[in-house]
Amino acid sequence: MIYRNKTLTQKELQGEDFEDAIFKSCKFPGLVFKFVNFKNCTFDNCNFSESIFDSAGFTICKFPGCKLSFLDFGNTSILNCDFSSSVAENCIFQKLKGGSKSERKNLDLRSCVFNSAELSGSVFVMCNLSRVGFQKSVLENAVFEKCNLEEADFNEAKIAGCGFSDCKIKKTYLDMNGFVDFGSSKGFALK
Repeated sequence: MIYRNKTLTQKELQGEDFEDAIFKSCKFPGLVFKFVNFKNCTFDNCNFSESIFDSAGFTICKFPGCKLSFLDFGNTSILNCDFSSSVAENCIFQKLKGGSKSERKNLDLRSCVFNSAELSGSVFVMCNLSRVGFQKSVLENAVFEKCNLEEADFNEAKIAGCGFSDCKIKKTYLDMNGFVDFGSSKGFALK
């Protein structure tokens, strides 16, 4: 099924399962994604502004050119998703324990990709991002808290002001600019 230039309504989404669907330039204005699942779907240049994800699932989905800013993925299942070239500023990537609004558990994002994404100000809490690609992404003022970043690739990413709190960093890849930005965020200065 292909949806083009459509503004979807709450009624069209509620409790639905979408599979092999393509959404081109669609809008989901202020919708609550509750008990809705997407499998093998592509969202091309879609706008999710002011939407709320509550018991939603995305499996093998792509979001090129999508506006995903200010979303909380705490009650969302994300598996094998490609967020490359999306705008996801000030988002929260976390996994909340069932029924809790603040208690967190580990979120496995190893099967996801964030290359060339706009992720400024976004927060990743207790995420397994081992071997995940962030190449050429904008991560300025983003926060990684208690994340596994082993072998994650931040090559050519902009990480000025990015915070890495209590993260597992081993063979995590940075280019020279990223290395300087990381050092600066820790209080180091070049002389």
